[in-house]
Amino acid sequence: MEDHSTQRSLVIYTSAAHATVHATELMYAALLWRIGDTFGLDKLGLGLIANVAGFTFGAGALPSGVLSDWLTSRRVLRLCFLAAAVASLLVATASSTLMLGVFMAVLGLCIGLYHPAATSLIAQGARQRGLVLGYHGMSGNIGLALAPALATLFAVTVGWRWAYVFLALMALAMVGLLQLLTLPTVERASARASRQATPQRSLPLLPLGLIIGAFVMNGFIYRGSMTFLPTLIKEQVHVHVLGMDQAALAGSLTTFALLTGGIGQYLGGRLSDRVPIERLAMQITIVVVPTLFLVGIGGGLLVVVAASAFVFFNFSGQPVFNSLLAEYVPGSALGRGYGLSFFASFGLGSVAATFAGFMADRWGTSSVFLGLAAFSLLTAALAAALWRLSTRGALPRAVPEVETVAPLAPDDA
Repeated sequence: MEDHSTQRSLVIYTSAAHATVHATELMYAALLWRIGDTFGLDKLGLGLIANVAGFTFGAGALPSGVLSDWLTSRRVLRLCFLAAAVASLLVATASSTLMLGVFMAVLGLCIGLYHPAATSLIAQGARQRGLVLGYHGMSGNIGLALAPALATLFAVTVGWRWAYVFLALMALAMVGLLQLLTLPTVERASARASRQATPQRSLPLLPLGLIIGAFVMNGFIYRGSMTFLPTLIKEQVHVHVLGMDQAALAGSLTTFALLTGGIGQYLGGRLSDRVPIERLAMQITIVVVPTLFLVGIGGGLLVVVAASAFVFFNFSGQPVFNSLLAEYVPGSALGRGYGLSFFASFGLGSVAATFAGFMADRWGTSSVFLGLAAFSLLTAALAAALWRLSTRGALPRAVPEVETVAPLAPDDA
């Protein structure tokens, strides 16, 4: 009964926290034109700030991965949300372009602590890893989907700065929730004893390199598409619904498109427990290519339909690749493995914001998605190589370590 309770708490907390992190992350893109008007920035300038914030979002994963292996995920998560609350308030007070860029970079670093801590906790503490990763990913998409709607609500009522005040309150709520719930964790003493009793093996560099390469490409596609998708929909969709202005309509349609990603996350998580995972990763990445192309060439409501298909398939791959990493990295190094992978995805992939800003200024916002379609071909090639090698038995999987999963009480540091 206690185990069932801790498993349920794991799903509740990581779902709420993941939604908060990604709502915070996408809020800048959802407010892009409002912030641009305030500071007099063009798309390239806005893209550069998104690039900096995206890079620090990924860079935060590196210390988080190390700390998650040596301390506890709980401590890292508490630090993440306390720091994010302060940084969100700083963004709300920014009075110049320089201050905005610096504070967005700090905020990105703070919320960047989240993913390795939470994902390693799920990978080692969840009884049904793929399913819980699916719920976790689905909640992240709900956060992404809510960001445009929340941005619109605050922007048209009290101003965009209040959106960041709201995000600060949400971050503090995650600190409070962390104190209330009992989460599973790997006992550090047992895990250390296991590492001492088990001969150390070097990490499998070939599969890890292919997986990290796919994380970089997926992160590039993610950052480029998420930064300019709300703007593309605003530019391409010109219909009148219930008297809504163009900005409000764009926010609502972007929210609709992003909600399909939550369904994709759930499906990807379910399938990763049932289907050979290397084959599943290859199949999903191949399907992403034509959907991105359709977003780039579409017009009107076709853009929303194509964007919904792209978001569905692209996000369904996230729990698949997260599960895939756990297949090849031993548990004692899993936090660092996720730290490296999320840095590759969010940090190295962050340059897509500048790339996308340049293309949008030079050839229009639609060209961003045509360019990203080419990068999705590279992702599919890496996934295909991984699948091919796995069918030949050429990829050594991580040897399961002896672990004990115990509940972590709310008052346990």
